[in-house]
Amino acid sequence: MSEAPRIWTPRGFVEDRLTEAAGAVFMSPEEATGRLGSGTASVLVLEPGDEVLAVAGRIHEFDAVFIRFAVFSDGRGFSTARLLREKLGFAGEIRALGHFILDQIPLMTRVGFTSFAVTHEPTIARLEAGNLPAIPLYLQPAWGEEAQAGHRAWARRRAT
Repeated sequence: MSEAPRIWTPRGFVEDRLTEAAGAVFMSPEEATGRLGSGTASVLVLEPGDEVLAVAGRIHEFDAVFIRFAVFSDGRGFSTARLLREKLGFAGEIRALGHFILDQIPLMTRVGFTSFAVTHEPTIARLEAGNLPAIPLYLQPAWGEEAQAGHRAWARRRAT
């Protein structure tokens, strides 16, 4: 495993601008009250089970939301990202932290994730090689531009 995670976005690997060394302030929903507006990057860190609606009225004040996956089989982070985008209108960075696998990344981008803190060396190697799994057809609508695919109303594909 890598010492520090590498940050991957759909554009490729990027430098992490949201670190303590760069002045970012990390907080839980409970800590957010009274700490926003300090002039530095504000990052909301959500652990599995945290309630994002606790800060819904101030979500636009955060520069980023980091959603931690304790295990790759826990889908609550997917729902949280979609809630942030569709219901709360959050336009900032949503980053996946923790345990997720390469095959989940295309699905995570569909619900609003924009960056991924990757520590698994084989996953890093596949992303560096541009070897991201393609999922051309979906059976549930999600955030972002998609078009109907075929004759079934629920079949979706990425808009071209």
